[in-house]
Amino acid sequence: MKEKIEYYLKPLLISALAVIGQLTIYKLSVAFQNNPTLIGNNIDNKIPFIIYFIIPYTIWYILLFLMPIIIYKKDKKDFTRYIITYLSISLFADIIYIIYPTTIIRPEITNTPNILYSIAKIIFTIDTPIRNCFPSLHCAVSTLWILFILEKNKYNTKTKIITILINILIILSTLLIKQHVLIDAISGILLAIIIYYIIKQNKTITNKLHNKLSKIFKY
Repeated sequence: MKEKIEYYLKPLLISALAVIGQLTIYKLSVAFQNNPTLIGNNIDNKIPFIIYFIIPYTIWYILLFLMPIIIYKKDKKDFTRYIITYLSISLFADIIYIIYPTTIIRPEITNTPNILYSIAKIIFTIDTPIRNCFPSLHCAVSTLWILFILEKNKYNTKTKIITILINILIILSTLLIKQHVLIDAISGILLAIIIYYIIKQNKTITNKLHNKLSKIFKY
């Protein structure tokens, strides 16, 4: 049992360090920004606010640590490549945030008639003032998880279907709880696809970092 716990602690620790790195880069990007540009159009205005989508939106934060463990369990070198890709997406997104900071108009939650509205209010409060919407990291990372799970025959059909459905719901949730507009979601998806294939083709970087991480964390 102890060995099993230690086995899963390694990808969890590395994932936590990657998230901390991403958040640090994000905070630094905010310091270099000018006033954000308001984005959104008539299509975005017609998209309804559906409180139930706060559930998949929140699940993303759990998957941020669960998905790397799933990838690690299946293929440790893929796990290393995932960490590189995740951090690369974050870095490129933050460069865009500095060059083109954005904001959107979202509904104000005053009453909290149930737990879902309470959760939404907490998320909105934490993410205030709302900025750095374009591209959406929620959508980018969700797309990244789909791409990794769909690789070859490493994962069974059930895992693939569940991963795809959950992450499609997460992408939709960014629009349906008004945390992002359509262009944010599209740009996040495209960013993930581009960075994913660039890193996948460059095996040298993955191999070098994998050797270093495997020595440090002994996996």
